[in-house]
Amino acid sequence: MKGLSFDVKGTVAHFRKPDTTATQMTYPFITPTAIRGLVGAVLGIEDFVTEDKVGLKILNTIQTVAQQMSMLGKDGGTTFNRPTTIELIINPHYRIYYAGHEYVTMLAEQLEKEHAVYPTFLGCAYALTKPVLNKIYVEGVDLLENTDSTIETTSVVPTVLIKELQYQSGECYCRAGGFMYKYKGNRVFEKSINFIYEQEGKSISFIPTFDSSLIDAQIAYFRNELICLF
Repeated sequence: MKGLSFDVKGTVAHFRKPDTTATQMTYPFITPTAIRGLVGAVLGIEDFVTEDKVGLKILNTIQTVAQQMSMLGKDGGTTFNRPTTIELIINPHYRIYYAGHEYVTMLAEQLEKEHAVYPTFLGCAYALTKPVLNKIYVEGVDLLENTDSTIETTSVVPTVLIKELQYQSGECYCRAGGFMYKYKGNRVFEKSINFIYEQEGKSISFIPTFDSSLIDAQIAYFRNELICLF
């Protein structure tokens, strides 16, 4: 597969959990569907559907804060709604890995020129960001072959890939669940995915499983880095 990586960061981010209303809670990091939406904004594709894979590395410690905000009403924006409590991610910074056969070349061209057709943001309109190209993997991206050995990655790890988690001293492993997984187009989503991540972005060691029938998750070499793709 072709592959590349790029960075996004900002002062705040909010990736709303759909089952929260009165208090709008956020997922702890950018979601798979938000990553693809961001790529679609760079490419100028409004209803972006692809079989390309993405991976995510956390580059800054995950911190959140609750903030009351007044949103503009729906009557032409002349009145405000009552204050709404929103959970925000503070100083988010991510490295996104993108691999596949459909849009890698087009995305690389846009990122090299620092162009984006539509504005890019981290989950909401007040959390603008600018994707910055990190690396193009000209030799391609190779999938990890079946192994029973312990592997190590600094990316977030889908739980369906973990046969046995190897706990390391000084690391804080967390689980985040209920992410919408696959976008089918026309605001239709399919399946959900859960993750294990390290709060400060440190490495995660685990014995992988390759019997993933529900979620098409993979582990790939980006040069010498092992990254989980989903």
